[in-house]
Amino acid sequence: MAWRLVAETEVENRHTFVLVHGAWHGGWCWKMVNEYLRARGHTVFAPTMTGLGEKSHLASADINLDTHIADIANLLIWEELENVILVGHSYGGGIISGVCDAHKDRISHAIYLDAVVPKSGDTMIGGATIEAAEKRLGPFIDGYLAPPREPVSFGIPEAMTEELAWVRRRVTPHLVGTWTQAFAFKNGGSDDLPRTFIYCSDKPSLTPQQDVRLQSFRDDPSWMYDELSCGHDAMVILPLETAEMFERIADTT
Repeated sequence: MAWRLVAETEVENRHTFVLVHGAWHGGWCWKMVNEYLRARGHTVFAPTMTGLGEKSHLASADINLDTHIADIANLLIWEELENVILVGHSYGGGIISGVCDAHKDRISHAIYLDAVVPKSGDTMIGGATIEAAEKRLGPFIDGYLAPPREPVSFGIPEAMTEELAWVRRRVTPHLVGTWTQAFAFKNGGSDDLPRTFIYCSDKPSLTPQQDVRLQSFRDDPSWMYDELSCGHDAMVILPLETAEMFERIADTT
């Protein structure tokens, strides 16, 4: 979990990164990636969305996609951020799509790290009711909180005992309202922006549907495509490689 911290003077092209976490996570999951990018002289924000992580005390049945999109959009507005490299992991891919839709002028590149890439009208889980969500992912706590499935791993190998224990201590139930609300894009989400899909490839064999989806990113000239040889939580499993990939992508923008 350690690497040489590079002095700021070694980096000429500095960027502003906003790192958006996935379901059950919080801004904490980017800790090692954040440290590396900051040591390289970049400006980094890793916010936690309402009702998760250190904001879990704010959890309520009223939280939905609009809440989480506003969490990130308001960060851009209040910090007066421009030319942002906006990164979304997993569920966070849907959130950055919503932010890109509303604030294309502030985004220089959208990076989807093993992430959802929704279209307008989609929901996160392919169903728009609490009942459908609970049938697939339940049982829920108090009708609106979805604990992570046991055993919690997110693709982190059992041999990474320290990292796995760290994640298991910090994950919190996710807000089901974010899974049942449909996306409603007015400007095509991240369409027309430079964007990259990064696939975490150390997984069981792909289903035919998943293989078609990945091939669509490879074939579509509006996307850059890359892979990391690890499980889903790349920022925990391969933090240095993940950060370096973000930096290389940013330098192409």
